[in-house]
Amino acid sequence: MNPADPNATRHRQKRARILLAVIGILLIAALTAFIFANNVSDWNAPPEAKMLTNPLPQDPGLIAAGKAVYQEKCANCHGDSGNGKGNDSWKYWAKPADFTDASAMNKMTDGELFWKITAGRKPMPSFETKLSEDERWMLVDYIRTFSRPGAPADLK
Repeated sequence: MNPADPNATRHRQKRARILLAVIGILLIAALTAFIFANNVSDWNAPPEAKMLTNPLPQDPGLIAAGKAVYQEKCANCHGDSGNGKGNDSWKYWAKPADFTDASAMNKMTDGELFWKITAGRKPMPSFETKLSEDERWMLVDYIRTFSRPGAPADLK
């Protein structure tokens, strides 16, 4: 083929477009496989964790302390109102939980919430060594306020 031949140039351009399309398809397939391999909808606490009960009393002071922890550690992803639409939520392939969904929240025990906070799962970090046990239980109580009808506005 003569490099100056217009037909040869069109042929090279066509091959380059096909190669780019194949690379694009492979990237999309790899991303899809990664997402399905890390099934974001299936995050179940073990039975013994689900049976845990919160040892802290339902106390407005402790809930307010849980709010402070939430604002520092959780709000960037889960949002100030707990709706899962925090400022950083767009960065992650797994969307943060919506704590305002009363139906979903009522299906989870306190022990399950505590376990999820403790264990974490990418992209959410584990808070086992970042927060004390009491702070994690305070978070459970505060997170529950997002789905309660008529919860005091100052706790939200």
